[in-house]
Amino acid sequence: MVSKTIERVSAVDRALEVHFGDGNSIKFEDCWLRDHCRCSSCYHAETFQRANHILDIPDVTITEYRHDKSQVFVTWSDNHQSSYTQDFLSQFDYKQWRENRRLKPLLWHGDINNKVTKIQVDEFLNSVNGSKKVFQSLLDFGVALIEGVGATLGDTEVVCKALGGVQHTIFGGMWQFTTRADHADTAYTNLPLAAHNDNTYFTEAAGLQILHCLEHSNGTGGETILVDGFYGATQLKKEYPEDFEFLTKFNLEAEYIEEGHHQTYSAPVIKVDSETEDLVQIRFNVYDRAPMAFADGETCRSYYRSLRNLAKYYQNPSNQWQFKLKPGTVMVMDNFRVLHGRTGFSGSRVLCGSYVARSDWLDRARALNLIH
Repeated sequence: MVSKTIERVSAVDRALEVHFGDGNSIKFEDCWLRDHCRCSSCYHAETFQRANHILDIPDVTITEYRHDKSQVFVTWSDNHQSSYTQDFLSQFDYKQWRENRRLKPLLWHGDINNKVTKIQVDEFLNSVNGSKKVFQSLLDFGVALIEGVGATLGDTEVVCKALGGVQHTIFGGMWQFTTRADHADTAYTNLPLAAHNDNTYFTEAAGLQILHCLEHSNGTGGETILVDGFYGATQLKKEYPEDFEFLTKFNLEAEYIEEGHHQTYSAPVIKVDSETEDLVQIRFNVYDRAPMAFADGETCRSYYRSLRNLAKYYQNPSNQWQFKLKPGTVMVMDNFRVLHGRTGFSGSRVLCGSYVARSDWLDRARALNLIH
């Protein structure tokens, strides 16, 4: 490993440039250094929190500095003293810092049965390695399958809690549904459902969606359809860049209405990171689009053209993974990325599941050291 020792420190205006043994250097402004003082009066090490309000951090200058191989020592104009280790400072090379925080999904289309993690529930629940396999599959492909789960709501809930915790919405926490119309949603029918993301009408859509087929008797059909939303958006950007750009800027309004509820939210169908241009989220649901007024005819026509061009990728069977969910297999998918649907069916079909907030499942992935 190349040395990260501190070789030299130089003053540049109101900043210090730290030169490391691996040949890299990082410039730290004095305001940043004072804000990141780790002494006991500036930082609560036991809670990993700053001790001072930003308005209480004095606008001071560096009067003296020195270093050894492992630390930089600073004396300030108010006589405060700070020290910074090379392990701490070396984290903040901006390009590397950004790169370490980027998610790196593996785009896919078609059948990925042999790529996603399929794991027995006991291994997932009772071992760190098993948990890592599931969360890595979600980070890579947006899908994981957990097998050997008891075909009950309670057994499914245990899995949901291990994925980050049950998210409560207007549909409840854990939910179970058939063709009985408990909510004003096409999911509560036996009709086919085109590939879509859930909760486009929520301020923040659910992070994960968990589905478990508890029963399907005296009938056929009901195959699950999954599509990588990021793959479709990437293809749209290549072939129809104008439509891709439109869907990253235009705020499409979605809504959900039933007695006692009226959810609505407007956001781009395709969300990208403003710095890296990485795809962040897909909000695609043809069913939940709200009636909208348009500023002009060109915008209206762009809306329909771009949605149709994106929908072609999601409806193309060659981009879809279709399989039959059976009792005992819990399907987990990233609702920010993966679209899901189903074929029409007959007979008695009972599903259960829940949502997990994105903050909560990414929290688990970070705690497993899979992401920063």
